[in-house]
Amino acid sequence: MKKLITAAAIALLLAGHAAGSSIDIAHSAAAPLSLVVDGQAVLPYAAPFHSGGILYVPARTLLEFYSMELQWNNTLKQLTLSTSWDKTILTPGSASVQVTYTQTDGGYQEELDSPVLLKAGRVYIAAATLDSLTGAVTELNPGGSRVTVTPGSLSTTVRVPAAPLAVAENNSKVKLYAALKDGNTYKGFILEVNGKKQSFNWTVSRDYSHPPQLFYADVDSDGKPEITVVFTLGTGTSLVAQEVHVVKPEQWKEISVPAADKAASAVVSSSISLDKADVLLKLELTGPVPSKVTLRLPDRAEDGLKYFGSKAAIGAVTYYSVENNKLLADTSLMVGMTESVGTLKLEYKAGKTGMELGSIAFEPHERGEAIVEK
Repeated sequence: MKKLITAAAIALLLAGHAAGSSIDIAHSAAAPLSLVVDGQAVLPYAAPFHSGGILYVPARTLLEFYSMELQWNNTLKQLTLSTSWDKTILTPGSASVQVTYTQTDGGYQEELDSPVLLKAGRVYIAAATLDSLTGAVTELNPGGSRVTVTPGSLSTTVRVPAAPLAVAENNSKVKLYAALKDGNTYKGFILEVNGKKQSFNWTVSRDYSHPPQLFYADVDSDGKPEITVVFTLGTGTSLVAQEVHVVKPEQWKEISVPAADKAASAVVSSSISLDKADVLLKLELTGPVPSKVTLRLPDRAEDGLKYFGSKAAIGAVTYYSVENNKLLADTSLMVGMTESVGTLKLEYKAGKTGMELGSIAFEPHERGEAIVEK
């Protein structure tokens, strides 16, 4: 399949991310195959099957990935897949599709991986075609009884997966689900507490190496636990960006939390100067417990203020956590381009309209050349 049926899928192929099928067609099953998408059984009335050594899945499986309408023309024996931007016609017996654009004139015809089939009044496409259309990975289990479809990193799914993205460590009844996967982005989430669910329109990137974190603790000291969700927005060289959300499950109300870098920047001022062969970084913390710190970097004056700048930068690396019913944050203090000299450690408390900064302290890195002068 060299082009994809939908505009979103076309973008996938143009980006070079079309996935090939990983089907082991040597397996066959005496009983009808079951179909599982994203960990949940679907379409029990339309079982996958093998034909000529090729595994086929119902075309309706595409509805698990895209918001579209399917319409069968019994006279022409054609299935039309309609979205807001195009219409695609699948014709049983044909190994090609016809795509027409709804907003502009034109379209194209493209070859499929294998012919479209009609069985028991239902239209089927090859599993390899499904994979290339969606970026998913389709597999036949070793016993040959179940076909599983796992959405890939560039898939779009419009279904809520059965498996949660995160479960609170101290309470297995507190869970976080993705409401919509759109390419490399999660668009919307569902929180569940004791079987009750509520949707939230948070949008974050899909980072499999840094899954969401979920905590269930009384972070605002009102006697009732809140749900705290921590998303990792991005990572890189000397960069970690996280986002935190705190929700009161009784009313499904989200309470505000000032971002760690902004909360720290509001109460921390700094200046950098040269002292003979050394560099001095002076910090003044005007938070709930005011303090002043001087960090001396011996024999660094030769790097000059052009390298160090006139003041330190806050927040390039930020981590949130919950410990002992306290919402905490660590955010970096950096000089130069990417040189971290220590961490600002924040503890939040309940405020009049949400969470607010409770305390802040500076913790320098343990380096031999650094001397802290209070």
